[in-house]
Amino acid sequence: MTDSEDKKSSPADKLNEERSFMGKLDPTDKIIVVGAHTILGEMLIHHLEKNESIQDYWVIDLHAPTKTTYKKMHFIRLDLIAPGADAKLADQFEKIGATVLVHCASKNNPTLNWVYAHELEVIGTLNLTSAAKAAKLRKFVFCSSTVVYGASAKNPNYISESYPLASRPDAHFVKDKVDAEKQVAKLYEDAPQMTVTVLRFCLILGPRSENYFTELFRRNVVPTILGYDPLMQFIHERDALEALKIAVFEDHRGPFNIVGKGIIPLSYALRLSGKVQLPMLSFLAYPTVQLLWNLQAVAVPGRLLDFFKYLWVAEGEKAKKLMKFEARLSSKEAFLEFAKADRLERYSLAS
Repeated sequence: MTDSEDKKSSPADKLNEERSFMGKLDPTDKIIVVGAHTILGEMLIHHLEKNESIQDYWVIDLHAPTKTTYKKMHFIRLDLIAPGADAKLADQFEKIGATVLVHCASKNNPTLNWVYAHELEVIGTLNLTSAAKAAKLRKFVFCSSTVVYGASAKNPNYISESYPLASRPDAHFVKDKVDAEKQVAKLYEDAPQMTVTVLRFCLILGPRSENYFTELFRRNVVPTILGYDPLMQFIHERDALEALKIAVFEDHRGPFNIVGKGIIPLSYALRLSGKVQLPMLSFLAYPTVQLLWNLQAVAVPGRLLDFFKYLWVAEGEKAKKLMKFEARLSSKEAFLEFAKADRLERYSLAS
């Protein structure tokens, strides 16, 4: 095993420990969160509600959050990909006097409607960056993913932020995220006065997490590539929130890998969760899984199987050094918390 465990405390104990980070925004800052129904957007909104230094904040989405009552939130219903959305966004930013924009509206799952997904990820991000420049925001925080590096046999053991993004990804899901990052990267040149932070999260796991990996692992049988056992990297959802809070409350320019400590082999994760492997020959797996995906019988399209075959592990040293961020839970502990929550959910549904 390449992972280490803390014998003195349980994963739950580590997450409940008080962190030293107690950042506060400048009193003049006004924060806007885009993407209220993603896990990161939802958790950030909950935190802003509880944070005593925040008097009010704004949320932009097509649908208002309804899971709880938000007393400080001002909701703006706006379609990021509607004609003229960039001008409407800039107008709203100027009316509010917005200074900080947090873009969480990235897709967690691939979809058959890849045209809409492309519009949301790429055109939506383009509209947000254009509006941010026009309104002269102080800070732009973008939630991305380590999938932008691609999965390849040529990848180094640990990928740093300086490693090039995937040049010709086969999967629409990955290509859209790469193109969205390129839109955000233009802000470094077009708006050098703006603090632009890109957080590249590895797979986020936890009781509330919903992404292509969690959907796959909620099935009893998981297809794998015969002869391959890639190393997997996870971060617990609450650790992911801590990294996002640091990016929002402090100023850190550039891209940062946000990852859990250590790695675990895919086969080990399958054993931990009691799943049955379905090994498939590589040349058969891709077209077969793609066909099953088209029928919505599996949670992952064939074009994403490279991520269950090759290495795509990112290093987190830059975030540790500059942001002072280090995940409390290891990849193994984050996966165990997810597997525990999944078992409890199955038990409650069966009883």
